[in-house]
Amino acid sequence: MDERLFARLARLLEDGPCVLASVIQTRGATPRKSGSRMLISAAHAEFSIGGGAAEARVLVAARDLLQTGAERRQLDIDLSGRAGAAGICGGLMQLALRRWHGPEDLARAQTIAAQLAAGQRVQLSESAPGMPSGGWALPNPRLLIVGAGHCAAALCDLAAHLDYDVWVHDARADMLAAPEFARVSRISGPSDELVRAFDSGRTLLVVLLNRDFTQDVAALRVLAGQPCRYLGMMGSQRRIVEVRAALGAQSERLSALTAPVGLEIGAHTPHEIAVSILAQLIQTLQH
Repeated sequence: MDERLFARLARLLEDGPCVLASVIQTRGATPRKSGSRMLISAAHAEFSIGGGAAEARVLVAARDLLQTGAERRQLDIDLSGRAGAAGICGGLMQLALRRWHGPEDLARAQTIAAQLAAGQRVQLSESAPGMPSGGWALPNPRLLIVGAGHCAAALCDLAAHLDYDVWVHDARADMLAAPEFARVSRISGPSDELVRAFDSGRTLLVVLLNRDFTQDVAALRVLAGQPCRYLGMMGSQRRIVEVRAALGAQSERLSALTAPVGLEIGAHTPHEIAVSILAQLIQTLQH
């Protein structure tokens, strides 16, 4: 989310001041956790730190900064359910609010947005004075889909609603020409070309949705030992056993392979399978 948020912040600052609200600490049950952010301008609010009465208090505090011209404020939101609390979740949220304005902040936001778009992590306290010490802005994780079939098309469709840098590989260039893949980065050619997706500081998530067994084996030979946060493969138990057997000793370097891919929710259609995969990716990134 940081990549899209800072790109949007840079655009908003061209029209006037904007407050960036960041969750910096939580305790107990809260709707969002540390690192969640939202933007508040005089007329609009974008992204979210959890909604409800808690977010309403953030909006009031942020617009007060915009009206008074103050630079920053720390806000504690009580969700204990006691009198005056903003909810009954049971926890506490601590937020840092910073007003961004003027040419220097516009340049800072543009620089941060460019660094994130290039796949770099950005330490905010250094890049943006006044931000919480030790806070980081993170680029979108890269989702590499290997195999451009129906399930890959469905996965691209649903992943477009989430914050992923999506790449798709297939040996068949004609498959990648389908309109379902028009908005993603595409790699055609032999499996050796997969290494191009690793040339980035982004967290890498890889999902194999190949049409056949031999393509899985070829891809996994390239992927073995690569620094993936997640590596999953679609297929029956028999196919998985056959793939591992074909890999021989290399299979030992794929101990983290998740197969079959996705959470077990009884998925059958391409979009149901895509839901199960994305749910597992979200789960993986939380740990």
